[in-house]
Amino acid sequence: MKTNDGKLVVVSGASRSGKTAYVRKAVKGEKRIMAWDPEDQWSRLPGWRRVTTVTELLRYAESPKNYKVGFVARGDLKEPFDAWAEAVFNAGVFVGPVVAIAEELSDVTTPSKAPGNWGVLLRRGLKRGIDIYAISQRWAEADKTAVGNASYFVLFRQSSGDDIRYLSRKTRVAESEIAGLKPLQFVMLNSADGSIVRDTLKF
Repeated sequence: MKTNDGKLVVVSGASRSGKTAYVRKAVKGEKRIMAWDPEDQWSRLPGWRRVTTVTELLRYAESPKNYKVGFVARGDLKEPFDAWAEAVFNAGVFVGPVVAIAEELSDVTTPSKAPGNWGVLLRRGLKRGIDIYAISQRWAEADKTAVGNASYFVLFRQSSGDDIRYLSRKTRVAESEIAGLKPLQFVMLNSADGSIVRDTLKF
């Protein structure tokens, strides 16, 4: 069983700020990826497959083959999100290395402790080497477990002063620095050593 820690990258930014494009570049070389894809955007990328049922999702989770899948759920999203998190955990722990991408987390979590299998994935999956990219426009409305366990924060332009203040308080990146970001500009904080990288996303 793997014991190498994975990394948890918390990505925040307003709509069209560059956050999803950043993650696309970050995972470009990965072989096995399972995305929580409520906006049906990852599944439309070249080389990706669209999954709409838990049964189909589990077939991928149990396979050692390479794949990139976006799980597109409808209706009440919390139950399928829980099933997705469980599938990712089992795939990464019992089958082989896998990368998790979770979009729009404020829709399926709250500012309290991470719920159900998502909490298990964050607390135990990281210890088993699963890399997780957690993405939200509004981290003040998403779960505190991800924020508290983040290996890296990647901050793009924010949509409101409340978001800027929240992220500054959690990361200690100056409010003025976050407020000054233009589209595609970002600040990346390494939680382990406090180092900060400032850059612009390039295509």
